[in-house]
Amino acid sequence: MTADVLGDVVAIAAERLGVEAAPVLSRLAGALGHASRATSPTKTQRQRVLSIARAPVPEGLRLVHPTWIEHALVQLPQRARTALGSAKTPSDVWLARWACAEMPPTMTAPFPLEAAWLVQIGADQLAFALGAGALTAASKLGEPLRAAITRIDRPPRVGQLGPHRAAIERARDLSLDDDLVLLRLGSRALAPHIAANRLAQLQLTRALPRPLGILVERELLAHSSTLLANAPAWSALVAA
Repeated sequence: MTADVLGDVVAIAAERLGVEAAPVLSRLAGALGHASRATSPTKTQRQRVLSIARAPVPEGLRLVHPTWIEHALVQLPQRARTALGSAKTPSDVWLARWACAEMPPTMTAPFPLEAAWLVQIGADQLAFALGAGALTAASKLGEPLRAAITRIDRPPRVGQLGPHRAAIERARDLSLDDDLVLLRLGSRALAPHIAANRLAQLQLTRALPRPLGILVERELLAHSSTLLANAPAWSALVAA
């Protein structure tokens, strides 16, 4: 679970302490402490959080790409596979939770969980960085870049793709001969927007086939320190 989800669980559990809840939560340090103090859950939120915390497997597991699940099960006993589908005993619950330790607690995200979305972002950034040279690059990268060349000159992207120099730097070490160049570049452009949101990182990467998810995760983490001022605006990233 992420710090936000755990923070909600801790805050709800602390309600049983009554007037002692606030002093106890004030002693918790780090992201967990901050999350537990920042939340004020409603009854509906309370029920939902407790349901997530008690469930043997994350509610969004069916949206996690099967390659992540298979990898998690490789070193676990055969019983773990059964436990994922029907955890009936405490041991089954433990096995299921172990297998899902690196899975997001929910797959409901405020952005598309698709590689095509990152490719589109990457194409916009490359077209923007190359300027007039984008037409030449389009002969190699094809329709995704050709579409971006036209797209970036119209709202909501025009003027919202970040500083031109930053886009050039973002793409400088990439090769047009790399079949995944647009995916890498899109991940880099997105990185600062979700740098502090581990749940979003997990949701996006676990929805992809594991090899692509690992690549995207590496790019997200490597470029998480990019200043937001040097990144494209969120409105440009999520534009259809």
